[in-house]
Amino acid sequence: MSKFMPLLALLIVAALIVSGCTGTRTMVGKENNTSTNDLIAAQKAAAQNEYKKSAGELNDEIDFLKNHYKPPQNCTLEDYRLWLDGFRDRLGLCRQMYDNVSVAAKKYLGYLNESSEEYANLTSEDTGFIDDINSLDGTYRQYSDYLNVTIKKMAALRGYQEKLNASVAAYNDLTAFSKGARVDSEDSYASFLDGFNGKVSAYESKANAAIAAGEEYLKYCEPGSAEYQAVTDNNNALRDNARKCREAYNNYKKDYDSKMSAKGAATSAFNDYKDKMGKASSAANELEAYRGTAKALEKLDAGWLAGYKERLDAFKAACNDAIAAGDTCKQYLDPSGSDYKSIESNEKSMKDAIASYESNYSKLNAMYRNLHPLGPIIQ
Repeated sequence: MSKFMPLLALLIVAALIVSGCTGTRTMVGKENNTSTNDLIAAQKAAAQNEYKKSAGELNDEIDFLKNHYKPPQNCTLEDYRLWLDGFRDRLGLCRQMYDNVSVAAKKYLGYLNESSEEYANLTSEDTGFIDDINSLDGTYRQYSDYLNVTIKKMAALRGYQEKLNASVAAYNDLTAFSKGARVDSEDSYASFLDGFNGKVSAYESKANAAIAAGEEYLKYCEPGSAEYQAVTDNNNALRDNARKCREAYNNYKKDYDSKMSAKGAATSAFNDYKDKMGKASSAANELEAYRGTAKALEKLDAGWLAGYKERLDAFKAACNDAIAAGDTCKQYLDPSGSDYKSIESNEKSMKDAIASYESNYSKLNAMYRNLHPLGPIIQ
C-alpha cells in the first residue's frame, strides 16, 4: 500500500488543483458583476444626491426671490436702486445655479429610463425652473422699468419745479418794476414802457418754459389724480398771467402812442400858430408903415386909399388865420394855463387892431368921399 499512497496523493492534489481552478473562475465572475452593479448604483445615488442638492438650493433661492425678497416701502430712490441691484445679483445667481442643476440633471437622467415616472418628474421640474427664472426675469424688468420711470419722473419734477420757481421770480420782478416806476414825463414814460416790455418778455419766456416742463411732467402723472390736476391748474394760471401781462403792456403802449400822437398834433398846431402869428405881425407892420405915408387930407387920392384897403384886407386875413390856428391849439391846452390865456389875449389884440384899422380906414374913406365926390368909389 505504501507504494500507492504517493500516487493517490498526487491524484488527489491534481484533482483538487483542477477543481480549485475551476471553482475560482466561477466565483470571480459573480464578484465582478456585483461590483459593477454596486458601482453603478453608487454613481446613480451620487448623481441623484448631487441633483437633489443643487435643485434644492435653486428652489430655495427661487422661493426667496418670489416670496421673501420684496421691495422696501417708503424708501429713497437710492435705497430702491440698491435693493434692485440685490435682486439682479440673486437672479444672476439663480441662472448660475440652474446651469449647475442642468449639468446634475443630465448626469442623473443618464441613469434613468426615459419612460419612468422619475424621468418625467425630473424633466417637468426642469421646465418649472425655467418658467420660474423667466418669471423672475420679467419681474426684474418690471422693477427696473419702474425705477427708470421713477428716475425720469423725478428728473421731470425737478425740472418743472426749477422752471416754475424761475417763472415766479420773473413775475415778482415784473410786479416790483411796475410798482416802483415813476412816470411823470414823456421820457420817463418811454423808459418805463421799454423796461416793462422787457420784463413782460422775460416773464413770458420763463412761463412758457415752466408750462413745457409741466407738460413733460404730466406724462408721468395719472390723469385725474390730484397731482395731475395741480400741474394742469398751474399751467393754466401761467398762461393767464402771461396773457394779462402782455395785455397790460399793450394798453400802456396804446396810451403812450395816443399821447405821442396828440403831442405831435399839438406840436404841429403850435408851429402853425406861430407861423400864422408871424404873418399877422408882418401884415400889421406893413399896414402900419403904409398908413404912415398918408398924405394930407386935401391931397388924398384914390390910389393911396386903395393901397391902404389892400393892406388892411391882408392884415385881416392874416389875423383870421392866426385866430383859427390859435383855436386849434387851445384844444390841447388847459383853459386855466398861461398858454391858453396868451392865445386868447393875442386873439383879442388882433380883433381890436382890425377894428381900429377898419375904423381908421372908414374915416379916411369918408373924408375922401367928401373931398372928391366925383372920384372913384373904394369899397
